[in-house]
Amino acid sequence: MMRSMFSAVSGLRAHQTRMDVIGNNIANVNTVGFKGSRVTFQEVFSQTLRGAGSPQDGRGGTNPQQVGLGINVASMDTFHIRGAVERTDYNTDLMVNGDGFFIVADDPNFLNRSYTRGGNFALDEAGNLVTADGYRVLGYMADENGVLKSNLEGLQISKAVTFDAQVTANVNFEGNLNSETDILADPAKTVGNDDTFVYRLNGAKYEINPLFEETVARETSFQVYDNLGGIHQIKQAYIKVPGAAGPPAVSQYAVETFYVNEDGSMIRAAATGNLVGTPGHTIQFDNNGKLVGGTNAVFTVGEGLTNGAGAFTFDVDFSKLTMFANTSTASATKIDGYKQGTLDDFTIASTGEIMGIFNNGQRRVLGQIALANFKNPAGLEKTASNMYRTTSNSGQAITGVPGSGGFGNLNPGALEMSNVDLSREFTNMITTQRGFQANSRIITTSDEMLQEVVNMKR
Repeated sequence: MMRSMFSAVSGLRAHQTRMDVIGNNIANVNTVGFKGSRVTFQEVFSQTLRGAGSPQDGRGGTNPQQVGLGINVASMDTFHIRGAVERTDYNTDLMVNGDGFFIVADDPNFLNRSYTRGGNFALDEAGNLVTADGYRVLGYMADENGVLKSNLEGLQISKAVTFDAQVTANVNFEGNLNSETDILADPAKTVGNDDTFVYRLNGAKYEINPLFEETVARETSFQVYDNLGGIHQIKQAYIKVPGAAGPPAVSQYAVETFYVNEDGSMIRAAATGNLVGTPGHTIQFDNNGKLVGGTNAVFTVGEGLTNGAGAFTFDVDFSKLTMFANTSTASATKIDGYKQGTLDDFTIASTGEIMGIFNNGQRRVLGQIALANFKNPAGLEKTASNMYRTTSNSGQAITGVPGSGGFGNLNPGALEMSNVDLSREFTNMITTQRGFQANSRIITTSDEMLQEVVNMKR
């Protein structure tokens, strides 16, 4: 009698534990990155009433007679199956699309590490990438040249990050010069002080002379940058001048270059001075409209114009210009210098690279998010706040970066939802309730049987 009651009691305990796990799964049905669990049962042991007998003397063998003494919890397994995707479009929300855990830490040396699938991160006051509980997300920070370091540390995306200025060394032109532009009869009359020149000096500014306006194929301006990122305005004019008769026939344009000050005054390029270059540098085209001469010009902006940044020299490449009977479109399409920039925004790539976008138009890698994986993820121990820590059965963390070495890619702007299947949980809840009910019935029935034994002496 007593055996049945204690067996039923063990059944009640086991089913209560299973219901506890089911309740926790359902409670976390909307928890970011939550992994559902299950409970499995096993027999405790059996009491042998009679052992097995072997066949002998013409009689058959007999099986053992045993009475089971209840059940126990065999395992509590965590299902590390990826949950569904929830799109948020928030740039610090991240989801691991495959294997891997984010690495977080709450100590200054980043040694007390935990692991999580919940990628609902944010930035704190110092620009640290953190979890909702303030744990810092670990990865590889980059130096000022965008080269990633080799040590794991807390990732930081600070608005104080700057991008150093770069001096202009090359300017590339593309486009067309109209072949139907009028030819200036006297090529020496491109720039001067009176009305006999195409560009005449008006005060301190060179202006086009309306009498020769049809000889100018194109006026265009571009900016160059000194060593400290200072901006300098350069203006160029393309004046068609007499070319060589040939053969082959060559058309020719004089390129006049001016430095434009902030007040509008201008300095013409000359052999000496604050803007050193060839005055009236000429470029030549053949009768097929292809550039055949004067493909490059070199200019130096003197230190008198750079406010302490020193002189700098840049090369202008005209090799991609063409000459056809069409609208003139020649323009500087590529300039390799830029001013100093500060961090304006950032994006996170599927490979975990954090790309900083600066207000000078440049981009640079700021860091890369790291991931960890384990030989036995089911051996991890749940702690709190969607986090896990290693155990003796999980193995040590294997670190890497998203998209390589078996690690999944990241889905930026998305979160991994709970992988709890409500239909399965409700089914398990029904069977668990029935199991609990049946075990409680064993206790009441055994009690009634004991009551009958007590009443036998009456």
